[in-house]
Amino acid sequence: MPESAVIIEACAACQGDLEHCHGTAILHVDGEADCSDDPDCRLTAELHLFVISCAEVDCCCGDAGDVPELAGERAAAS
Repeated sequence: MPESAVIIEACAACQGDLEHCHGTAILHVDGEADCSDDPDCRLTAELHLFVISCAEVDCCCGDAGDVPELAGERAAAS
């Protein structure tokens, strides 16, 4: 018999009062990151739940064929 789904009321970082963002960090070629949810968010990419390359949202900063390196952000987030 399948188990019922568990609903979590708050994430672990919220419960631990840790600085974090539930949005997605959009990482640009120059290393800067924008938040998908809050234009005023000043947290680094590592403090976001998800990190994507700006190429995934058709940003023009990678027109020269450059793609941001996400390996460090993924390692820091885990």
